[in-house]
Amino acid sequence: MLPIRMLKNFTKVCLLQVLVGTIRSEIASCSEKAYPSLPMASAKNLLFLDSEGSVVEFAQGRGWVVNDGRVYFPLQQEDQMASEKDILAASGQVIENTIGYARELEMIV
Repeated sequence: MLPIRMLKNFTKVCLLQVLVGTIRSEIASCSEKAYPSLPMASAKNLLFLDSEGSVVEFAQGRGWVVNDGRVYFPLQQEDQMASEKDILAASGQVIENTIGYARELEMIV
């Protein structure tokens, strides 16, 4: 039977591993959305990894591309479609405003 002290330490280690993994995953998700790419050293520090090899391994697991000392995040299809919809909506609003201004200007003149 394991002594209580060893069991408590084992539990703490397991909890910390789960916690760090969860934090790393959340940071990775936010980084994918915030940046097109990051330098390898920044990714290593940001994700609490020990080496650049760990960064490469983590990046491959998430489908990222590592090239020339940078980690490139692929643009998610749904994000790209959402931004295109935003652009279309904004351009429609600009067109409506421009036509409205033209009509008002025509009334003044």
